[in-house]
Amino acid sequence: MNSNQTLFDIHANPLLVATYSDPSDVLADPVLSRVEKRCVLAAWASDAFAVENNPWLRQLPGSPTAIPVGLILSALRDLDEEDDDPPPLSGAPAMRLPMLEEPKMAVGF
Repeated sequence: MNSNQTLFDIHANPLLVATYSDPSDVLADPVLSRVEKRCVLAAWASDAFAVENNPWLRQLPGSPTAIPVGLILSALRDLDEEDDDPPPLSGAPAMRLPMLEEPKMAVGF
């Protein structure tokens, strides 16, 4: 690491330090944008917050309880489902793939 690089301490991030006790709290937070919610949940699910000897649990610094990583991942999926575009209308014409011509034989090969 050179002198121009700084280390980012994920544990010092003010969004993460014992602000939330449950992943649903993150989803319900009206202040956070969708991107910020995704960042908080993804960081919380990361190995950086794994509980020693219990890798299926995650615990934020200062939080009294550990949360199963499955609940955090489920909240991420819920957030992703909110982002999905609506499905296409039924009966819409199928998109036709373009017809490609066979490549011409190169002369001299």
